[in-house]
Amino acid sequence: MKIMLRKLVSDEKGINTVEIVVLVAIALGLALIFREQIFSFVKNLLGEVLNPGMYGLPSITPAP
Repeated sequence: MKIMLRKLVSDEKGINTVEIVVLVAIALGLALIFREQIFSFVKNLLGEVLNPGMYGLPSITPAP
């Protein structure tokens, strides 16, 4: 009985799964806590990247 208990305690097959679940839970918690800051950062970033007036590209019009 003691040998089976020692094997059960020393078995580390599920440790990686537990670590991944804990890390995902932490990431989700941080995302929920800082969701407004994340949304505003992404919105500003996409607004700057997708703003065509920022680059000063000429508009192309077909010749008559």
